[in-house]
Amino acid sequence: MTERVYHTSFDTDDADPSKKIVSISEFSGKKKISERKLKVLDVSDIYQRIDEGKQLCFENCYIKDFSLDQYRNLRGLEKGKKIVIEGIQATNAFFDCDAEINFSYAQIQGDVCFKGSIFTHGTLSFNYSDITSDTVDYSECRFHSHQSHFEHADFKAERINFEHAMFHSETVSFVNGTFHAKETNFRRVNFGKSRVRFQFAEFSDGDKIFERIRVMGSVFDFRRVIFNAGKVDFRRSLFSDCYVTFEEIHVSSGKFTFRNAHIEGEDMTFRRAEFGTADVSFDQTDFSNRSVTFEGCKADAISISDAFIRGTLDLRIKRVHLLDLSQTYLYGITDLKFEDRKSLEKLSLRGVRNLGKIIIDWRENSVQKLIEHAGGTDEQLAEQFNILKANFSDNGQYTDEDSAYVCFKRYEHRVMRKRYLHKSANWKKPFVHFAFFCRLLIFDKAGVYATSPARVLVSMLITISFFAALYVVLHYTGAGEIVNAVNASDKLNIVDKSFYHSAITFFTIGYGDYYPISFSRLVSAIEGWTGVFMMSYFTVAFVRKILR
Repeated sequence: MTERVYHTSFDTDDADPSKKIVSISEFSGKKKISERKLKVLDVSDIYQRIDEGKQLCFENCYIKDFSLDQYRNLRGLEKGKKIVIEGIQATNAFFDCDAEINFSYAQIQGDVCFKGSIFTHGTLSFNYSDITSDTVDYSECRFHSHQSHFEHADFKAERINFEHAMFHSETVSFVNGTFHAKETNFRRVNFGKSRVRFQFAEFSDGDKIFERIRVMGSVFDFRRVIFNAGKVDFRRSLFSDCYVTFEEIHVSSGKFTFRNAHIEGEDMTFRRAEFGTADVSFDQTDFSNRSVTFEGCKADAISISDAFIRGTLDLRIKRVHLLDLSQTYLYGITDLKFEDRKSLEKLSLRGVRNLGKIIIDWRENSVQKLIEHAGGTDEQLAEQFNILKANFSDNGQYTDEDSAYVCFKRYEHRVMRKRYLHKSANWKKPFVHFAFFCRLLIFDKAGVYATSPARVLVSMLITISFFAALYVVLHYTGAGEIVNAVNASDKLNIVDKSFYHSAITFFTIGYGDYYPISFSRLVSAIEGWTGVFMMSYFTVAFVRKILR
């Protein structure tokens, strides 16, 4: 933003030589932007109107060194005494000074309009002013004062309007200000390179609009601001190379949105912010800054979907019902390792592009429940668990990777089954159900997709027992038998023989002291193939664990 420079030259009014006029030329660099003529208003005349209790009219006027502190000194009033002003009409006025433009401790009532006014040089102070009006209008004002202070100012109006104002000040301060209005409008305000401070300010219920503001200074400070109920709108705003803090703010209900905003440069913090039941949205926001933190914050729902996070994202929240990161690009570290399981109830990672590192603990943070409680189709759930599987693998969290992998495969199984059923004719559907039941039994129930050697071992023992029981049944039905080939004298009963034969057949040992006949031969062949498969399954699962 190019600094505007104003050159002034004084003359007299041709129609009335007793009246002075001033020619104001505005330059951007060396280029002349505009020129206009204003009548010169002497501050002594303004002070006289204050004495008379009349409205101050500065429209299209040039005022030099207006100061209520000077007025108090001239009238012998104590410092800080409230000065009652019956309204101000200052449209397109030009306030000039050598040191200070001072409206501090004013009690302004009636119409208050500074629309299009320019404040230059020195310090502008509205500190401790009480302004009561239907509309308080600072729209399109340009603040070139070295310091622009509205600290402890109390605005009471239907509408407070700073729309399209421009600040070229070193500091813009609304610290401890109160805004009692149905709408407080800072839309399209250009704060330039000013340090902007709103800490400890309080807004009443209603709309707080900061849409499309521009901030390029070193600090944008909203610490401990009370927004109460209503809409807080920072959509499409630009924060460039500045430290942005909303630490410990309080929003009771309504909306709090940074949708389509662009934040770059330094850190941004919402540490210990309380959003109440407000709908918190950072959708489509581009975070190109170093870090964003929501540590210790409380909210009903926070949405950071379809956004770009290029730095560190700290989501160690205190209490949030739903956290939505769907379709977001994560380029840095995303910290989701909150301490209390009850801190978060639902987590959505649909369509996340994780190009960095997500820090979260599967068991301590109950990740499976968080994802499932957020809802979605089986395909969407499978995708999210697959994202976490890849992340845990990169992080070296292999136990957590296995857990995420199992959830991914289970939902993938459901998706595949539904697709096959949808494509199949009615007469084929029972076969499809049976095929997927066998698939579920073998890959999931028997070995948890090769992630649990212990489960495979237990499944092997169950399989041996099942076949042993089958041999016993065949014996008593006369459909099959286990025969002693060497006239052994161990006198094993049918149960013992069945378990023994089942074990050596399963492990493909084949001593030959007992052999099957009739239907037991077919059962033995099936068991031998099953044993080879299960032993291979166990080897894969066991080696997978050992190599990690």
